[in-house]
Amino acid sequence: MDTGSGSTKVEEKEELKAVVLADTFDELFQPMTQNRPRSLLPLCNVPMIEYTLEMLALSGVVEAFIMCKAHADKLTAYIKQSQWARGHAQMKVFVRSVRHATTIGDALRAVDESSAIMTDFVLCTGIVVSNMNLSKIVAAHVANKKRDSNHIMTMLLQETTPGHRRQVKSDESVYFIDPSSSRLLALNSHATVPRVRTTVIPPEVITAHAEVEVRADLTDTCVAICTPDVLALFTENFDYHIMRRDFIHGILESDILGKTIYAHVLGGSNSIAGDSDGDAMAGEGLAFVSHSGYAACVTDTSAYDAISRDLIGRWAYPLCPDNNPGSYEAYSYSRGAVYKASSVRLDRESRVEHHVILGANARVASQATIADSVLGARCSIGEHSSIRGSHLFGDVRVGRNASVESSVLGERVTILDNVIIERGCLIGDDVTVGPNVRVPAFTRIARRRMRKMGSPESMHDDSDDDEEESVWADAERTESDPMDGLDQFDRQAVGAEGVGYVWDNAVADAGSDADSDYSDDDTDQRLRHLHTLGSTMADAAYPESDGDGSADEDDDDADELAHLSPQEEFERELYLTIKRACDDNLSASKASLELKSLRMSYNKEQDEMRVGVVQEVLRIIDIDALADSASRTLRRWGPVIAEYIADGRDQLDLVDIVERHCAEEHGLDGVRAKLFVRLVYLMYQLDIVEDVAVVAWHNRALKKADVDQELVRALEPFVDGLNESDDSDDESDDGSDDGTEEGSDESE
Repeated sequence: MDTGSGSTKVEEKEELKAVVLADTFDELFQPMTQNRPRSLLPLCNVPMIEYTLEMLALSGVVEAFIMCKAHADKLTAYIKQSQWARGHAQMKVFVRSVRHATTIGDALRAVDESSAIMTDFVLCTGIVVSNMNLSKIVAAHVANKKRDSNHIMTMLLQETTPGHRRQVKSDESVYFIDPSSSRLLALNSHATVPRVRTTVIPPEVITAHAEVEVRADLTDTCVAICTPDVLALFTENFDYHIMRRDFIHGILESDILGKTIYAHVLGGSNSIAGDSDGDAMAGEGLAFVSHSGYAACVTDTSAYDAISRDLIGRWAYPLCPDNNPGSYEAYSYSRGAVYKASSVRLDRESRVEHHVILGANARVASQATIADSVLGARCSIGEHSSIRGSHLFGDVRVGRNASVESSVLGERVTILDNVIIERGCLIGDDVTVGPNVRVPAFTRIARRRMRKMGSPESMHDDSDDDEEESVWADAERTESDPMDGLDQFDRQAVGAEGVGYVWDNAVADAGSDADSDYSDDDTDQRLRHLHTLGSTMADAAYPESDGDGSADEDDDDADELAHLSPQEEFERELYLTIKRACDDNLSASKASLELKSLRMSYNKEQDEMRVGVVQEVLRIIDIDALADSASRTLRRWGPVIAEYIADGRDQLDLVDIVERHCAEEHGLDGVRAKLFVRLVYLMYQLDIVEDVAVVAWHNRALKKADVDQELVRALEPFVDGLNESDDSDDESDDGSDDGTEEGSDESE
């Protein structure tokens, strides 16, 4: 009997297992995780754990072990009543409580101690969203392990464009990869603020490899294929607490261990699952897979919002709200990426704009506006209220004349009349706010007061039940409770009829960067808002540092950025994107890809992008060489502009944009009419606008008082020419018909 052949057969029969880390050991979602683990929080009205388990089942995993500390009983109860507990389920799911774990390293040491994992396995968090089938990546990992006996892990990284909404705002990472084998050679991570202008490259990375790929555009998906050696290394090294900072850095920098890690890069930030069945490829005798797909981890509320927008915008298709994992509420999809349950009630004059999910039995009253938001089941929005860029869990009540901007509201939250919730707020379950109050940006409000008991570790949402009771005070006690008077509600923050307490951000954030290399108080202060939805880099605008004492040289720029509104920030990024495309001489297709990524990052509509792109392109034209510059600019950018033109209405709007530019832009005195006619003519020549659109715009503009009539009159000769051309074409057609008939008669 051939032992080698037998060994191969045994390997082929090995069942793929997975370890799912349900805890992240940070405070980034508090107080939303006060009553349940983060993995059970709804994302697009589906518990996040469902997306992770669906990915694992699709990848052929037969057993998944969920390691959980906080609220393990609730996660266990959820799994028992879910589809994964049914007899015909394609994957078995087990919840293991790790009551005394304080870090990811402790959880993995518990897995090793249990001996549940003896073969290669998938390691991920319980908050991963992906449309990937990992089976071919697993096969490539196994093939690499046969050729490289030191290979212990394959990391899954997602490629993202600069400024993409899914890029981690609080951390910048540079990956050094051998392109011939996809081996990860080094990883350099640092906090976003204060900004560092240089990165350290280990000399041996350059000297020992013929070619090195330096990537600063990759995001960790928190998914990896591992050998059992990974668990053993955590057991042997008790100073390994965090996956990236401790374990990966330790492996890459250790000459003694001699272990290797490989990276699989998902190409493109907006790929779909249809591209994810790539072929295995070979390089340097090693196997790797080349394909695209979608994978992301809900690391903080900023990522939560970004991934939600991706699902609503169908960037992770077929993973989308109308094709949810599990047996959750069915939605109908309509124009503008609006998803509605069948039981939704919309009053006659309510306004649902775009990128919205309306859960079962949700109600939107008259004159209320919903945009870029998710409403859970049984949510009710009062008259004249506005919900924008926000996520409302189940049974939320919003009163009249209220405004909620880029915030998360937990279950059974009540917002009374005339309340304004500014961006970045987290309102925990069962909180009441109002009436007539304004909640400042980035405020967190909880139903129960947090006790400051010394160490940040004692306040983690991942503490066990006994510890949790000692940390939180029950807000249901009466206000006259003799317990030193500390349990009165924070009336100034929540209002006269409000119920809740302001969460102490300074204390909470002390443990918020568990997976970073930075823990000093000053850095935590600077990074605080970058973890929160609705934040921008301007919210943490601090001077740059290059290590030579020049930290103050960019104070003015930082102050300027700090005062930019979201729209002003978008306009600035749009300008920089088009300027970069011109400076780097990018092709139209590459420039278009950059603009698509920018549109995703700021969640802009087609009309908004058309206005912004056209205005910035027109500003490129050199007035001193008008004819040549206009022709050169439009011929280069015409294909990009054409992507924002879908029908005749868009063509009319395009001419409107050009007219406003020529009429209002400074520095065009004396050439406004000439420039306008030239641009319209070029757009007609390049088939961006049709002749009927030009004529229709001219006829309409003659009757409008807000259009520069000088420009309208300057266009008349061109319009007359188009009309004469149409008339001559009609006469030619008539004459051709007559001639044919006469010729036929003569031949007869």
